[in-house]
Amino acid sequence: MAWFDSPLIGLDFETTGVDPLSDLPVQVALVWCDGRGGRTRSVWLVDPGCEIPEEAIAVHGISTERAREEGTTLEHIAHVVHRALMRAAREGVPLVAMNASFDVTIAACLFARAGLPPLSWDLVIDPLVIDRRVDKYRKGKRRLDALCETYGIRLDGAHDAGQDAEAALSLAREIGRRWPEAGDLDPEELTIFQRAWQHTWAAEFNDWCLSEGRPGLSPEEFLWPLRSVTGDVFAGVSGVPA
Repeated sequence: MAWFDSPLIGLDFETTGVDPLSDLPVQVALVWCDGRGGRTRSVWLVDPGCEIPEEAIAVHGISTERAREEGTTLEHIAHVVHRALMRAAREGVPLVAMNASFDVTIAACLFARAGLPPLSWDLVIDPLVIDRRVDKYRKGKRRLDALCETYGIRLDGAHDAGQDAEAALSLAREIGRRWPEAGDLDPEELTIFQRAWQHTWAAEFNDWCLSEGRPGLSPEEFLWPLRSVTGDVFAGVSGVPA
């Protein structure tokens, strides 16, 4: 059975900012898809233990006060998400995340700070990386809302972790069905290919930025699904040099 008709787990974080190496979760969603149309969604508010910047609040609408009053702790959510992803890995269920290098790196940092064992990230499916490859020359934006419009996927309330995780799952399944270049691969092969596709895209985009006199990409932006950095927080994380 093709991966897009098999069980999948979606992950999405809303955070205090746009840097996955330093910013923290304020909302987390996990969505299990059984491959037969059934889905189970769990969403948590998280207290990041710091002030949530106004710029981030403007995106996801979660205030510092609400996170403090209603949110669980970073340590608790680290254990909950780690346990779910360990189960998925044991069962061979691929992880789906839109722009996965952000969410996977957020998760890896969260686990490392909580002292949890690193994950291998061997089964990851990223609608953004795949779409950039299979429909390279299509014009227009490739944000989640834009991809949902392109592929006919319903998205209610973007920047809500639950809605975004649901939409990413539906996108992945539709892209797999529509594009055999991705859909015909098994998830482990697809994960390997996506690492190469991300690096190729980043190299080409970096060259374009430099040719236009714009700043190039950081070295971490060439990497997928885990951005590789030095530092104690990543000590022991698979694939990250010390």
